[in-house]
Amino acid sequence: MGWLSLLPAGAVRTLRGFLLKQGRRMGGAGMLARSKSSALRACMDAARHSPAYRTLLQESGINPSGIGPQTDLTSLPVLTKANTFERFALAQLARPLPATTLADVLTSSGRGGRSYGFRLTAREQYEEAWFDIDLGLQDIFGVDDKPTLLVNCLPMGVVFRSRAVAVANVSVREDMACSILRDVGPGFAQTLLCTDPMFIRRLLDEAQAVGVDWRALGTSVILGEEVLVETQRDYIAARMGIAIDRDPHRLVGSSFGVGELGLNLLFETRETIRMRRAMRGNPALAQLLCGGAPPDALPSVFCYNPLRTHLEVLNPDANGFGELCITMLGAGNVIALPRYATGDMARLVPAQDAQQAAALAGVQAPWLPVALVQGRIKDRRTGLPSVEAIKELIYRDHAIADQLSGAFRLEPAGDGRPRLTLQANMAQAATLELARRLAQLGAESGLANLQVQVLGPEEFPWRPALDYERKFDYLAAAPV
Repeated sequence: MGWLSLLPAGAVRTLRGFLLKQGRRMGGAGMLARSKSSALRACMDAARHSPAYRTLLQESGINPSGIGPQTDLTSLPVLTKANTFERFALAQLARPLPATTLADVLTSSGRGGRSYGFRLTAREQYEEAWFDIDLGLQDIFGVDDKPTLLVNCLPMGVVFRSRAVAVANVSVREDMACSILRDVGPGFAQTLLCTDPMFIRRLLDEAQAVGVDWRALGTSVILGEEVLVETQRDYIAARMGIAIDRDPHRLVGSSFGVGELGLNLLFETRETIRMRRAMRGNPALAQLLCGGAPPDALPSVFCYNPLRTHLEVLNPDANGFGELCITMLGAGNVIALPRYATGDMARLVPAQDAQQAAALAGVQAPWLPVALVQGRIKDRRTGLPSVEAIKELIYRDHAIADQLSGAFRLEPAGDGRPRLTLQANMAQAATLELARRLAQLGAESGLANLQVQVLGPEEFPWRPALDYERKFDYLAAAPV
């Protein structure tokens, strides 16, 4: 057991406050400089403990024992799922540890269909994993001063621990989640709901049926697993009675994680949410953050802790967007994956631009570095709108959104036009009129060529009975 777990609750709260103040005092430039040197140390550690990483270094013409402070980080190999988990046995990727020292195993989503990546956590790390989570909860929600209940409805066995809040890990059971919120939640000063943008639709319907009072519970939402678009944030906030642009306490926020690396690697704050929302009506702000003309759907605006993760963008285009590459910092990672490419399109925002963008949005500049995430690279197909643009479309009109499950399939039609097939949330909602209204909204949103159809829940051929345990695949497979 590490020393953090031995501290009493009062000392832990004091330590959290101290570290948050120190981080703000250090400033972004100081944190980023430390982050880069820590990333090199993570590569050196991987070279010592991972036979697979040593092989990759040697294949790149690099002597594993020659990595040091003088090494150019960008000269080291980029890791992917293909050249790690799909190539090497786990024993070659992981540092040699007895099975009795492991406490936790988490897999990637397997969405690619070829393999799974893993994150193994040693017992000592696991015992103190709560600290980073609680640091973020305190920074955004002030949990040290407000008794807080967090209901975790993330799928795929994603659970987490906390010493600052009470946690109910219920996965995708809307009945259990809503029962806990309704009956246990009133004993707390605030409640937090952690889930994904697809499953929250079912949660909202169940909550309405059983009488969950979101306002009385002071509920905020943290959404992970896939990109949250602004029209969906508007929809969720409306359903939960959150004045999203005025409420100083409640929010609908988004978090980004990678199963092989960790949870909450990037996260929205109140400031970044306001910055992203302000981009919709301020072209100058959008162009500043995006480095040029924004894409068809606005990217997420995240902060990240550079003392925990080192971020790079590989092969950036003229606007600075490229593939997100993450190095987890700190010693002791069981499977070291330095410079791991996530498959997401991202842009690192220069500190001066982030400060100027915050001023344009009328908010205080975030004290942590800012990164944009645009979505999965493989979800951006020539001739098709982005998945995020379709999400923006279906939540634009809340009356229409109420009639849909949130699941859809996007593919080329025979005539070369994009075909959009959506799942209604009940059979009687699957009408030609609903499809016509969606097509009209699409035309008004710059998606004039969409061929739209709406099918009933059981007629929808792609996982008609949504189990919510898997990430939904919105795009048809690309031709080989």
